[in-house]
Amino acid sequence: MTAFEVGRVRAVIIVANHPVHPQGVERPHPERTALVEARGALLYWDVLDRNAHPSAEIHNEQLAADWLWEIYGPEAADAILDASGPIDTDWDAPVLDAARRLAYLRWAEAWWPSSHAAGVPALDTGLLRAEAAWRTAGIEHLLDDEEAVERALRETDMTAVEAAADHPDIDAAPLAEALEHLAEDYGVELRRETVRLRREDWALAAGGTAADAPVLASGGAPVDWAMVPQGLVDAADGASWELHQGPGGLRVTVTVPAAPETRDFRLTAQIGGVEIDLRLDPGTGTFTGEAEAPQAFLLLPADRRVLHVFSPDFTTGDVTNDPRLAPHRAAIIEFARERLDDPEASLAERAA
Repeated sequence: MTAFEVGRVRAVIIVANHPVHPQGVERPHPERTALVEARGALLYWDVLDRNAHPSAEIHNEQLAADWLWEIYGPEAADAILDASGPIDTDWDAPVLDAARRLAYLRWAEAWWPSSHAAGVPALDTGLLRAEAAWRTAGIEHLLDDEEAVERALRETDMTAVEAAADHPDIDAAPLAEALEHLAEDYGVELRRETVRLRREDWALAAGGTAADAPVLASGGAPVDWAMVPQGLVDAADGASWELHQGPGGLRVTVTVPAAPETRDFRLTAQIGGVEIDLRLDPGTGTFTGEAEAPQAFLLLPADRRVLHVFSPDFTTGDVTNDPRLAPHRAAIIEFARERLDDPEASLAERAA
């Protein structure tokens, strides 16, 4: 049984597991949110909540009325559309299961916390997207995008699905067969072209700087997951910096442990007014870089020597490290570990 509060925020009906405030919508943090963009509504699950039923924001009641009952059940759907107060539902249906699984697949593609430090392996993106295409077809009638299935099939790489056929713990044959039928029905040619990196191509060590000069100062900070592409840096480890006295003056070196099966990508670090370009060093399994630092660097107060790491090709806006995120990130990492052995998890998670 799942209990929800129902209310209105201006013209939007809100279905939430907390009191609905007229001032605005309270959503879970993006790192915890699994989404489905449905016709007339947004459905979202908090991955740490484990409820089968999603919260919702309904902005077009007429469109949502066609399918809402498949997610919450007929009686609960009527009460939601009337915005008539709290509801309880124990509804279970294939469409609800498919929607939740699709949302979790898209969450894993965006936020999966792969980490050497925490023992969370990377997921095969090709296998994730293949499963997402299959689940998308299962709820096509309630999706906002009329070409969602065709688009998902075009993103599918059958190389990943066929490679999974040899995995001892999963059966990928039904997925491969379903995708072939879907591709034929929708007139899409499935790709077979992705070359994936092997786990052994990347060192597991998280090495530091090789500078011989004495360390004058050092520190570290977590990397904001929202500031870098998923699967690039170690989700459970942090970035570190060291200040050295070199022949030409002060040099600041930054090291960021890479995630399992990462790829080269441009990262930037900022500290004390210094900007450092970081590039992947496969030999150490880290992103590293160094730059000249002003002589006044050592005199800066601690709050001016806070390290920020981000990808300028991925994000815009303020670069911040919010310490309040640490507890729920630890919970997300633990959730990911549990998914690896969960028989109800995706093929990609169990194959990892």
